[in-house]
Amino acid sequence: MDLGLKGKVAVVTGASKGIGLETARQLLQEGAKVAICSRTAADIQKAGEMLSQYGEVYYEAVDMSNEKAAYDFGAHVEERFGRIDCWVNNVGAQLTKGDDEEEYSDELLERIYGVCFKAAVFGCQAAFRAMKKCGGGSIVNISSLGGRCPTVGKATLYGPLKAATNMLTITMGGEYAAYNVRVNCVMPGYTMTEFNTEHTTEDNMKHICEGTIMQRAGRTEEVAKPIVFLCGNGSTFMTGVSIEVSGGRGLTLNPTYSFDERRRKGD
Repeated sequence: MDLGLKGKVAVVTGASKGIGLETARQLLQEGAKVAICSRTAADIQKAGEMLSQYGEVYYEAVDMSNEKAAYDFGAHVEERFGRIDCWVNNVGAQLTKGDDEEEYSDELLERIYGVCFKAAVFGCQAAFRAMKKCGGGSIVNISSLGGRCPTVGKATLYGPLKAATNMLTITMGGEYAAYNVRVNCVMPGYTMTEFNTEHTTEDNMKHICEGTIMQRAGRTEEVAKPIVFLCGNGSTFMTGVSIEVSGGRGLTLNPTYSFDERRRKGD
């Protein structure tokens, strides 16, 4: 399928590693010009230099939870490429309480709120500033399976704020529709990013896979493909939609059934 992304300008925030980096790579392979950002200058420079083998890349260190920084980044992308056609809000992190902490401090709460929600709001608004000038575009918010099925414990607030991102998607889709700007959402399940690969224990991975219909974790390229699809012209009648890419984690009470039955039958 030709997604119509050749020559388009795409932004991916939080793109120095993981899903964001892979999404940027696939957008470049589709022929788009890509701008990326993350908080850490060294990481985003490394990512930008690596991605440049696939096409034209602009990179900048940006704190997307800072209103002025987010809007300045959007303006810099417009200055560089002349327009913005697609914008992927990928900033996010599971900022947690300490092992012995029962409560969230106001300081930690503000940090989580900034990374997991404000960054998406400012990203949507920065994208819309550019897109309404050029006749439309596509915004994709990256939420999480946690927005449907939250965890409890140290990362308790991650799920509620991702659920807020799902609702933000519908709200902004409703506000921007008259300008031909679509807003959709992708909800990844457990994905083997660099961080997860390094920090997932064997027991935890066994638990994750057993609770997933497909009995495995996802790969970054598998999550990036639906994101890129939503950026392109294959999704022009889609807005306000959240697409879960989780392998069916947490959907049934007996997720191992199909594999158990296959083993039983010897197929």
